[in-house]
Amino acid sequence: MNKITTCVFDAYGTLFDVNAACRELSKEVGEKWNELSNLWRLRQVEYTWLRNSMKEYIDFWKITSDALDYAMETLNIKNSKLRDELLSLYLKLEAYPEIKSALENIKNKGLKTAILSNGNNKMLESAVINANIKTLIDEIISVDECKVYKPASIVYDLVEKKMRVNKQNVLFFSSNAWDMHAASTYGFKTIWVNRFNSTLEKLPGKPDQIINTLEQIEKILKN
Repeated sequence: MNKITTCVFDAYGTLFDVNAACRELSKEVGEKWNELSNLWRLRQVEYTWLRNSMKEYIDFWKITSDALDYAMETLNIKNSKLRDELLSLYLKLEAYPEIKSALENIKNKGLKTAILSNGNNKMLESAVINANIKTLIDEIISVDECKVYKPASIVYDLVEKKMRVNKQNVLFFSSNAWDMHAASTYGFKTIWVNRFNSTLEKLPGKPDQIINTLEQIEKILKN
């Protein structure tokens, strides 16, 4: 493996728990809260792919709200106050418990850190501040800069452009297998953070390593 100088993280599902909003309001949502959370996330991701194909970019906040509207309508949840509360919570999603210590570990080794995400700058800044990790992230990179969503290669180009780093020196972390596959194909070294014991996609590219949480960061950086 080439010398790693920069660790780049996907945001949603990798650093931040996308189920946190619905879980926090589970009493208000009712027994369908997990189903709502899963459908919301599924449509959120699918809408980015579909809009890429249609060449109809809108920012991730609008996609997130559209996806929630679809999910609530599908599950026949009619509650505008609940909708607004869920969206508000999405701006301050909980980070996974190990995130801060993992980032501190990386910074202590003299490596640079970045987030590369479909989220817009407002969403990402809010989540980073809420998680108290702002001082541990050198660069927050949003697809708003290229107006195209992952897994388009132009998105991964942003890392080299913003961080002034060669792709061979980047270690990319994502819990989304499709994102990891794309980043690997692009030329990054990749770590699949397989939090939910999922299956690799039938796509080009493969992870250099598979882990369950970022608690295993120390072992990775020794290799």
